[in-house]
Amino acid sequence: MKKTIGFDIGAYTVHAAVNDGGISRIINAPAPEGLVREGQILSFEAMSDFLKELRKSEKLRAKEAAMVLPASQCYCRRFTTAYMSAEQLKFNLPYEFRDFLTEEKDEFFYDYAVVNVVYDDETGEPRELDLMAAAVRKKLVEDLTTMFKRAGLKLAVLIPEELAYINLLRFGGDTDHCHCILDLGYGAARLYIFDGDRFENVRVMDFGCGSIIRAVAEHFGVDEHVAAAYVESDYNGCTRLPQCVDIYSAIAVEVTKAVNFYRFNSGGGEIAHVHLGGGGAKIDTLRDVLRQTLTLEAEDMSEFWPRLSGDTIVEASAAAAAVGAAIQ
Repeated sequence: MKKTIGFDIGAYTVHAAVNDGGISRIINAPAPEGLVREGQILSFEAMSDFLKELRKSEKLRAKEAAMVLPASQCYCRRFTTAYMSAEQLKFNLPYEFRDFLTEEKDEFFYDYAVVNVVYDDETGEPRELDLMAAAVRKKLVEDLTTMFKRAGLKLAVLIPEELAYINLLRFGGDTDHCHCILDLGYGAARLYIFDGDRFENVRVMDFGCGSIIRAVAEHFGVDEHVAAAYVESDYNGCTRLPQCVDIYSAIAVEVTKAVNFYRFNSGGGEIAHVHLGGGGAKIDTLRDVLRQTLTLEAEDMSEFWPRLSGDTIVEASAAAAAVGAAIQ
């Protein structure tokens, strides 16, 4: 099989996972300063140069790339529609996004995955489709394709974060109960709720690792990139600053609200635990506060790759979305 590198490109970290019949490498590399803002790559040429150097320094031989699309750069929604053929879906998909897109519908690519088919009780004929669908700007796809090509890679897969996590659930082979994945990213913390391998909901919190980094930067009087290094190494116990702990507690409160709302409104299965992913999964104090505060267990991602252990699990949890892209 072809080797694939999954990429999740963030503001402060580029997460990468190598799939060569199994996940063999996890890389969490500091991103160049100022190249990514709110999920948007500001210079595709500079990012291409960085990826080329990353491949060289890490001796990455794979030629195919799979990239996670940030939530800010694509539209992803779940909806139910009348049963129709693939050709009819191709025609109708753009109209399902008409309330979300400000540009002309022809400026986007559209794709979908079938979550479930509902059959008529009397006739047994298919009646409805439960779909996950995504829309992404054609210009962005062109820019990303060129970026990876300049880095010596072929862009084979673009995948929304929700679907990357669904890949993880299926990869782990445990899709018979509810899962929560808390992506502790830079711009926000996002709680994804799945019933088995079916996406149910996402709760976006307006604070993430960026809030922690800014609190540390203000405390020490340094810029954010220096503060990010401080957080990474827990310089002078900075991750235990009261202002940082307040952020961890706020995240825990929002997670609890989202879980309680789901429990009250859903007829699905019970949520037993939440899996911690993203860059914040590497912050020991954040993990400890969540474990002490949440009413459900806060775990790493080992359920999805039981053969990994120790520090590898921590690194893989931070790069969870990249792993999900790599196994597409």
